[in-house]
Amino acid sequence: MSGASIDKTRRAFLFGATAEPQSDTALRLPWSLPGAFLDACTGCGSCVTACPEGIVSLDGSSRPMVDFRRGSGLCTFCGACADICPEPVFLASTARAATPPWTLRAAIGANCLTHDGVMCQSCKDACGDAAIRFVYAAGRIAQPMIDLDRCTGCGACVDPCPAEAIEIHRAVADA
Repeated sequence: MSGASIDKTRRAFLFGATAEPQSDTALRLPWSLPGAFLDACTGCGSCVTACPEGIVSLDGSSRPMVDFRRGSGLCTFCGACADICPEPVFLASTARAATPPWTLRAAIGANCLTHDGVMCQSCKDACGDAAIRFVYAAGRIAQPMIDLDRCTGCGACVDPCPAEAIEIHRAVADA
Protein backbone atom coordinates (compact mmCIF):
# COMPACT_ATOMS: atom_id res chain seq x y z
CA MET A 1 0.00 0.00 0.00
CA SER A 2 3.01 2.29 0.02
CA GLY A 3 2.28 3.43 -3.54
CA ALA A 4 -1.38 4.32 -2.94
CA SER A 5 -2.48 7.67 -1.62
CA ILE A 6 -5.09 7.62 1.14
CA ASP A 7 -7.51 10.51 1.50
CA LYS A 8 -7.86 10.57 5.28
CA THR A 9 -10.03 13.71 5.19
CA ARG A 10 -12.69 11.89 3.19
CA ARG A 11 -12.46 8.85 5.45
CA ALA A 12 -12.81 11.09 8.52
CA PHE A 13 -15.88 12.77 7.00
CA LEU A 14 -17.53 9.41 6.39
CA PHE A 15 -17.02 8.52 10.04
CA GLY A 16 -18.48 11.82 11.25
CA ALA A 17 -15.28 13.71 12.03
CA THR A 18 -14.91 17.36 11.15
CA ALA A 19 -12.72 18.51 8.29
CA GLU A 20 -10.78 20.77 10.67
CA PRO A 21 -7.27 19.45 11.23
CA GLN A 22 -6.67 18.47 14.83
CA SER A 23 -3.39 19.25 16.55
CA ASP A 24 -1.48 16.08 17.26
CA THR A 25 -0.64 15.86 20.95
CA ALA A 26 0.30 12.18 21.06
CA LEU A 27 3.93 11.18 21.48
CA ARG A 28 4.88 9.73 18.12
CA LEU A 29 7.72 7.34 17.40
CA PRO A 30 11.40 8.30 17.28
CA TRP A 31 12.70 9.60 13.97
CA SER A 32 9.17 9.92 12.59
CA LEU A 33 8.68 12.70 10.07
CA PRO A 34 5.90 14.86 11.56
CA GLY A 35 3.92 15.75 8.43
CA ALA A 36 4.54 12.51 6.57
CA PHE A 37 3.82 10.41 9.64
CA LEU A 38 0.25 11.60 10.04
CA ASP A 39 -0.42 11.70 6.30
CA ALA A 40 1.10 8.39 5.18
CA CYS A 41 0.80 6.07 8.19
CA THR A 42 -1.74 3.38 7.38
CA GLY A 43 -2.05 2.07 10.94
CA CYS A 44 -0.86 -1.41 9.97
CA GLY A 45 0.58 -1.97 13.45
CA SER A 46 3.92 -3.42 12.33
CA CYS A 47 5.74 -0.99 14.61
CA VAL A 48 3.69 -2.13 17.60
CA THR A 49 4.82 -5.72 17.25
CA ALA A 50 8.38 -4.73 16.30
CA CYS A 51 9.00 -2.68 19.45
CA PRO A 52 11.12 -4.85 21.78
CA GLU A 53 10.29 -2.56 24.71
CA GLY A 54 6.51 -2.85 24.22
CA ILE A 55 5.88 0.90 24.52
CA VAL A 56 4.25 1.42 21.11
CA SER A 57 0.47 1.19 20.80
CA LEU A 58 -2.16 2.46 18.39
CA ASP A 59 -4.26 5.48 19.32
CA GLY A 60 -7.96 5.94 18.52
CA SER A 61 -7.08 6.81 14.91
CA SER A 62 -4.95 3.67 14.51
CA ARG A 63 -1.76 5.73 14.51
CA PRO A 64 1.24 4.53 16.52
CA MET A 65 2.11 6.39 19.68
CA VAL A 66 4.55 5.93 22.53
CA ASP A 67 3.17 5.12 25.98
CA PHE A 68 5.90 5.01 28.62
CA ARG A 69 3.55 3.29 31.08
CA ARG A 70 3.49 0.15 28.91
CA GLY A 71 6.09 -2.56 28.48
CA SER A 72 9.54 -1.78 29.84
CA GLY A 73 8.63 1.91 30.12
CA LEU A 74 11.48 3.32 28.08
CA CYS A 75 12.65 3.76 24.53
CA THR A 76 16.11 2.42 23.78
CA PHE A 77 16.09 4.09 20.34
CA CYS A 78 16.79 0.76 18.66
CA GLY A 79 14.99 1.85 15.47
CA ALA A 80 13.00 -1.39 15.09
CA CYS A 81 9.78 0.56 14.54
CA ALA A 82 11.35 2.60 11.74
CA ASP A 83 13.09 -0.40 10.18
CA ILE A 84 9.91 -2.45 9.82
CA CYS A 85 7.63 0.33 8.59
CA PRO A 86 6.65 -0.09 4.91
CA GLU A 87 5.68 3.58 4.57
CA PRO A 88 8.00 6.59 4.11
CA VAL A 89 7.19 8.07 7.52
CA PHE A 90 10.59 7.81 9.21
CA LEU A 91 13.97 9.39 8.67
CA ALA A 92 16.17 7.15 6.50
CA SER A 93 18.33 4.70 8.46
CA THR A 94 21.54 6.34 7.26
CA ALA A 95 20.43 9.72 8.62
CA ARG A 96 19.15 8.34 11.94
CA ALA A 97 22.66 7.70 13.26
CA ALA A 98 23.49 11.40 13.15
CA THR A 99 20.08 12.77 14.12
CA PRO A 100 18.49 12.90 17.57
CA PRO A 101 15.44 10.62 17.69
CA TRP A 102 13.07 13.40 18.75
CA THR A 103 12.78 16.65 20.66
CA LEU A 104 10.99 15.13 23.65
CA ARG A 105 12.20 15.95 27.14
CA ALA A 106 11.08 15.07 30.67
CA ALA A 107 9.29 17.57 32.88
CA ILE A 108 8.56 17.21 36.59
CA GLY A 109 5.14 18.40 37.71
CA ALA A 110 3.96 20.12 40.87
CA ASN A 111 2.72 16.84 42.32
CA CYS A 112 6.30 15.58 42.83
CA LEU A 113 6.58 14.10 46.32
CA THR A 114 9.54 16.33 47.15
CA HIS A 115 7.22 19.36 47.13
CA ASP A 116 5.39 17.76 50.06
CA GLY A 117 8.61 17.12 51.96
CA VAL A 118 8.87 13.44 51.00
CA MET A 119 12.35 12.19 50.12
CA CYS A 120 12.12 10.35 46.80
CA GLN A 121 14.69 9.98 44.05
CA SER A 122 13.15 7.20 41.98
CA CYS A 123 13.38 9.29 38.80
CA LYS A 124 17.08 9.92 39.32
CA ASP A 125 17.72 6.24 39.99
CA ALA A 126 15.95 5.26 36.76
CA CYS A 127 17.64 7.84 34.53
CA GLY A 128 20.41 6.12 32.59
CA ASP A 129 21.51 9.40 31.04
CA ALA A 130 22.12 11.05 34.45
CA ALA A 131 19.90 13.93 33.31
CA ILE A 132 18.13 14.17 36.67
CA ARG A 133 19.96 15.42 39.71
CA PHE A 134 18.80 16.64 43.08
CA VAL A 135 19.65 20.08 44.41
CA TYR A 136 20.05 20.34 48.15
CA ALA A 137 19.17 23.43 50.17
CA ALA A 138 19.32 23.96 53.92
CA GLY A 139 16.08 23.18 55.70
CA ARG A 140 14.28 21.36 52.88
CA ILE A 141 14.20 18.13 50.93
CA ALA A 142 16.40 18.05 47.83
CA GLN A 143 14.50 19.08 44.70
CA PRO A 144 14.81 17.36 41.29
CA MET A 145 16.33 19.26 38.39
CA ILE A 146 16.42 18.03 34.81
CA ASP A 147 19.41 18.81 32.64
CA LEU A 148 17.59 19.24 29.32
CA ASP A 149 20.86 18.98 27.40
CA ARG A 150 21.38 15.45 28.76
CA CYS A 151 17.73 14.33 28.68
CA THR A 152 16.95 12.17 25.64
CA GLY A 153 13.24 11.85 26.40
CA CYS A 154 13.62 8.07 26.67
CA GLY A 155 10.92 7.90 29.35
CA ALA A 156 12.83 5.74 31.83
CA CYS A 157 11.89 8.15 34.63
CA VAL A 158 8.14 8.18 33.93
CA ASP A 159 6.87 4.82 35.19
CA PRO A 160 9.00 4.57 38.37
CA CYS A 161 7.62 7.87 39.71
CA PRO A 162 5.16 6.93 42.49
CA ALA A 163 3.34 10.27 42.18
CA GLU A 164 3.06 10.16 38.36
CA ALA A 165 4.67 13.60 38.40
CA ILE A 166 6.86 13.15 35.32
CA GLU A 167 5.65 13.70 31.80
CA ILE A 168 7.45 13.71 28.49
CA HIS A 169 6.82 16.79 26.35
CA ARG A 170 8.02 18.23 23.09
CA ALA A 171 10.91 20.60 23.74
CA VAL A 172 10.50 22.12 20.28
CA ALA A 173 7.31 22.19 18.21
CA ASP A 174 7.19 18.92 16.26
CA ALA A 175 3.82 19.35 14.48
